Amino acid sequence: MKIKKLIILLMTFPIVGFSQFYKEKKSDIIEDNSLKRFSVGVKFGLPYMAVLGAQYTLPFFNNHFAPYFDYSQYSYEKNNEDAQFRFSEFGISYFFNQIGKGLYAGLSYSNLSYNVKFTNVILENGSKGYGGEKIDMRTTNLRIGLKTGGTFYFRIEMGYGLGDIPKKLSFKAIDNFDPKYSQIVTKEIPKISGTSEREMLIGNIGVGISF
Repeated sequence: MKIKKLIILLMTFPIVGFSQFYKEKKSDIIEDNSLKRFSVGVKFGLPYMAVLGAQYTLPFFNNHFAPYFDYSQYSYEKNNEDAQFRFSEFGISYFFNQIGKGLYAGLSYSNLSYNVKFTNVILENGSKGYGGEKIDMRTTNLRIGLKTGGTFYFRIEMGYGLGDIPKKLSFKAIDNFDPKYSQIVTKEIPKISGTSEREMLIGNIGVGISF
């Protein structure tokens, strides 16, 4: 009788175990199918004022990894300057939760490009000239953030970047009346919030949609 009970018990364990495994596997499949992998939105904060971004949660590695790309552009004209800032960043986020939302850490590479043209530059010969230059400010960034799930999401990020962020640029100014005459002129780059010569603070909030 005891042997019979033992045999029944031994047969029951695999059946119960398989049933539990099937339920968990089915739950994972449902959860994976309901995951919204592609997200687009906008962020507001430092070092940029506003940036558009896109992110895709990869369908492997348990949905932990999500590459992303951010882009922003801003132009202005003042004080004989015609300038444009262009910001681009690409990187990858690692979500500690396996469903592509919640707490995450990110590693990225960014470039803030400053392209400017100057007019009426005062030259040493008493005349005025023109000129321009383009300079790139590149950083490698680490960040930590929190992203909600659902069709409409909210995110918040904080981080730190290291790289080369010059405060001045030099360009060749050409005389308006005598193109053969030129000189090197140095100008300050407009102050960028949250940056110094070697580092950059990152802080932003963002909203968007996922599908």
